[in-house]
Amino acid sequence: MSEELKNVTATNVTATVKWFKPEKGFGFVRLADGSGEAFLHASVLAAASLPNPVEGTTVVCDLAQGAKGPQVVAIHSATPPETPPAPRARNQRPPRPTASVSQPGAAQPHLDDGEGFAPRAPKPPRERRERPAEPAGPATMAYGTVRWYNLDSQSGLIEPWEDGATVYFDRATLRQSGLEIVADGEDVRYLAVGSDDAPVAQRVELI
Repeated sequence: MSEELKNVTATNVTATVKWFKPEKGFGFVRLADGSGEAFLHASVLAAASLPNPVEGTTVVCDLAQGAKGPQVVAIHSATPPETPPAPRARNQRPPRPTASVSQPGAAQPHLDDGEGFAPRAPKPPRERRERPAEPAGPATMAYGTVRWYNLDSQSGLIEPWEDGATVYFDRATLRQSGLEIVADGEDVRYLAVGSDDAPVAQRVELI
């Protein structure tokens, strides 16, 4: 255990698992007294010989203050929820349209350019949200997945792991975070500000 977690700040605390991602090896619990949340790492579960918890699992644990907030350092018991929650489906990207191939004898579309080919419709520009000059609201740290990043517009969107609106970011945000580029589908941790329906990332970190 690291030096920063040796000093236990609370023992036998009751909390409920908010979410836990086995593929990432961590998650968060919501403290029963309403004082906030605490980080939960898979190593703590392994030390207690416990399986990965599902959302809603009640745990009795010890807490310590880590560099980024309260963290669970020991689990004494874990009680699964009476009714396990239904798996949350992540937003799926719409399938790409495929070019149709005409069959012999099938009716052909009307072509009016005189050359035997219809002009291709221009590709609609990718949606771009304007970055607010001074976003309002408290900053919140969260986790998500890059939905897309456009090199032409030098901006992109992050799909949060929890329910909520997509989060806008641009190249300036990446450079302030020490990054030059992010790829579609990469998991990130971000600090967002602004309203719930139009959040803007101030910092983006790869995880």
